[in-house]
Amino acid sequence: MEVSLQAIQDLFTAIERSREINVLDWLLTFQLETSLIWPAKWNNAKVLYLLTRYLPIIDVFLVMYHQFGLSLSAAMCEATYEAACWLVIVGMVCAEIILTIRTWAIWRRDMRIAIALPALFMMMLTSIIVVMTFHLQRSQNQASPLPRFTGCIVVGQTGILSACYIALMTYDTYIQATDRELAQYERGGNSKFIRVVYRDGIIYYIYLFILSFANAVLILKLSRSHHDVNMLVMMERVVHSVLACRVVLGLREQGYNHQASCVGQEISLLTFGRRESMQTEEE
Repeated sequence: MEVSLQAIQDLFTAIERSREINVLDWLLTFQLETSLIWPAKWNNAKVLYLLTRYLPIIDVFLVMYHQFGLSLSAAMCEATYEAACWLVIVGMVCAEIILTIRTWAIWRRDMRIAIALPALFMMMLTSIIVVMTFHLQRSQNQASPLPRFTGCIVVGQTGILSACYIALMTYDTYIQATDRELAQYERGGNSKFIRVVYRDGIIYYIYLFILSFANAVLILKLSRSHHDVNMLVMMERVVHSVLACRVVLGLREQGYNHQASCVGQEISLLTFGRRESMQTEEE
């Protein structure tokens, strides 16, 4: 029982750290967000950013409620768990769409990228949806039978969830390879903009790859303990959101500084429509 108590305490700490990372990053980037995102015209890209930025608040609340809520019925456990699972996927997919659009933009809307990326993205998304559906159909949520414990207990197939993170790693690896190819292609020119974008992409990729790999290993090795399996799920969810939003803010800021370049114009146009058409072309 001591092990179970320690696992619950570790999970609570991990979720709290995830929440703190999300709040801290929001405070650090709030000024950029209010100047680059909020004044922009409403369009799909702006909605995508806001979903990526603010959905983790709901995700963390649902997971905390599912794991540590008081006097939860089995039906409430089931509904909360399913909602949390699908919202985490929606948030991660939004973040991946941002990365995909970013790659297409820096390739100047190259037709080869326009075909390859959506095809691979749909393969990844389909795999994740199939795996999650399989998992939810073969798992069962129960209210804690012990009076000293709160929250819900998930019984059933959890090891298969590692496939979600393997699919995510595979897609992100292709994105990074595509970025590297572009950086090598541009090496002969004087494109500081591409170098900055490529550098940020490497950082994005390394963090996500490490977290996805760690999640896949934990799920495979510790699938018998639901609390252990969930140890890094919310951490990756929040980091995914944070890095994707930083990519958008960085591209937006760099795009303003490189409006004269073709790539700068592509980035600006694809990230929120040039903020009220660049304030009507700076009056």
